[in-house]
Amino acid sequence: MIDSSVLLDLYRVTPTARNEMIDSLISIEGNLWVPHQVALEFHRNRVEAARDQLSFYDETCKSLETAQNQALQRINEFANRSALDHSEKRRLKEPLEKAFSVAIERVKSHQGVFDLTISRVLNDDPVLKTLAKLFDGKVGQPLPEAEYVKAQAEAARRRDGRIPPGYKDRAKRTNPDGDYLWWEQTLIRAAEGDKPVLVISNDEKEDWINKRIDFSLGPREELVEEMRQRAGVSLRIINFATFLEAVRVDSPVSVSRETVSQANIARRQGEKRAKRIYVSPAIVEQYEAHILRVLEMREAELKANLAEQGKNAGDPDLKEVLDVKAAGIQYAINMYRTQLRELGEVIETAPRLKGDLALHIEDDSLRRALIERVYEERKRLGDSS
Repeated sequence: MIDSSVLLDLYRVTPTARNEMIDSLISIEGNLWVPHQVALEFHRNRVEAARDQLSFYDETCKSLETAQNQALQRINEFANRSALDHSEKRRLKEPLEKAFSVAIERVKSHQGVFDLTISRVLNDDPVLKTLAKLFDGKVGQPLPEAEYVKAQAEAARRRDGRIPPGYKDRAKRTNPDGDYLWWEQTLIRAAEGDKPVLVISNDEKEDWINKRIDFSLGPREELVEEMRQRAGVSLRIINFATFLEAVRVDSPVSVSRETVSQANIARRQGEKRAKRIYVSPAIVEQYEAHILRVLEMREAELKANLAEQGKNAGDPDLKEVLDVKAAGIQYAINMYRTQLRELGEVIETAPRLKGDLALHIEDDSLRRALIERVYEERKRLGDSS
């Protein structure tokens, strides 16, 4: 079984790597099968996947330009404080400007090798044509309406109970049921076929995969057990790079190390995309205002604490208590200032999708806070509809 995360990555690699990846899938053509939900998600997201790769080149150039400007600004500051003359300042800046210029031009040259444009994907998509031929007769049927409604209710139950799979998608505005739907379709197919199930997927979130120190240990035990109970067969989940490595070693199909490397890079980029959260500008503004209010309150607390310490300078026991309290307040202030700064930085470069901001946030506490607000907003809109 192939997941949409693998199929969409075909839009995010070079043409040579893409051809080798497709050839590797052709080599197991007789055992391929795709759930209807996976095919649906692939069709919904293929244009966005191509746009993602095109944006990656542009974002890389912009990041290099930003880094260049920051470096030159530091050199200007150094030159001014050190009273360097104009010629010495130029000698400092010229190698830097040349290095960045070469790097940016090289990135643009690699962009020229990428063969997909949005227009081509919309009108004459070579990836879609190839996959349509490869998966002809190998795509499952959608669930009947009554079963679909039942599956949606089960997906909601699992999200609320943190039962795999799919609970990590609870904050999604669109398609929060997708993972469970294709899992249910796979269980039904497995029961009909009576064969071990191998899932090739780059989705390595905790509701699918057991991980220790960023190392995948295989599918969640709950999924293995559910497959055994429902279909009486075993379950294995591997990522696309692992599959390609096996093909490279054990098959006559040509798969280069560069292609395996690109599959790994695409997978890691997928993990970053999975960390994106889609937030309306209104929610972001509300949370920024919340942070500012908390900062104002905390700074007032710190000011009062310092005043109290001044009044009781002769009491060492009370000073120790106040010092500990002040340290906690200062920690909170620093945390919220960091959140505010990171939020401002990611908003500047965040792409938009249907009006929402696609935010990639590293700070776990900030990410959780925004996800919770998105989830509450989605529940509120659902209850009012």
